[in-house]
Amino acid sequence: MHVLVTPMRSRGVALDAQARRRYPAIKGNVMVNSAVCQELGRATNVARVEVGMPLEPDPLPQLLDATLVGMAVTGFVLSRIEYIGGCAYAQSWWCRLE
Repeated sequence: MHVLVTPMRSRGVALDAQARRRYPAIKGNVMVNSAVCQELGRATNVARVEVGMPLEPDPLPQLLDATLVGMAVTGFVLSRIEYIGGCAYAQSWWCRLE
């Protein structure tokens, strides 16, 4: 699904409303698939944002154990865990139509 994505946390710390508004939204295709995750050692739902060609790096770390936590007419929120430098952090993505 092609949407604007704004992370709602920075290394696990929630961003306030002003910080979220200042963050440049990432325009991309949100994909959620089931996959075996090495970090968790099991199968899980993995969300990722694709913005360009298939071999280009993703602009955000993958969201592991991705869960839909809220949905409205113009958007939705995915939440769970991201790994950065071997550390797990809570993360939520605010995904909305352009």
